Amino acid sequence: MWLNKSLRHQSGITTVEFALIGSVLFVVLFGLIEFGRLLFTWNVLDEATRRAVRVAVVCPITAVGQQFARETGAFGGTLLPDFTEANIVLSYLQEDGITLAAATEDTYYVRARIATLADETAGLGTVYEHQMLIPFFNITLDADAFETTLPTESLGVHPDGAGSAPCGP
Repeated sequence: MWLNKSLRHQSGITTVEFALIGSVLFVVLFGLIEFGRLLFTWNVLDEATRRAVRVAVVCPITAVGQQFARETGAFGGTLLPDFTEANIVLSYLQEDGITLAAATEDTYYVRARIATLADETAGLGTVYEHQMLIPFFNITLDADAFETTLPTESLGVHPDGAGSAPCGP
């Protein structure tokens, strides 16, 4: 009789134990899933800079050419949530690889990078923020400074002077 009464008092204890252990287990599980999603996001951002600069070195240095390169780099805004061409900054550099070029003739390198806070402050681009989806935690991470630099190719100019390459819609 005493044993039966003791068991009745503890009948809900397994539910409480599962609630405590289960919540920790699910937070760890979602954390692992989010870590994988974060690595995927960082890989997409790195690839976006490669794609954008690859197109930019063969497109003319015009607003249309730059927009097309940034849109191509951003995968048309379809791969990551809220990731658009506004998150990619293109820079045309002189022979030293540091100084910004003033004209097509002075351009030796093209750099594409994911916009940083300094770029956003200067009005060059928008910082990409990754929202982690872990229960009980509200974590937002700004994208790292991913960048790719390549030497220029044609920059849209044909050697025979036939005009510029079609870059854009």
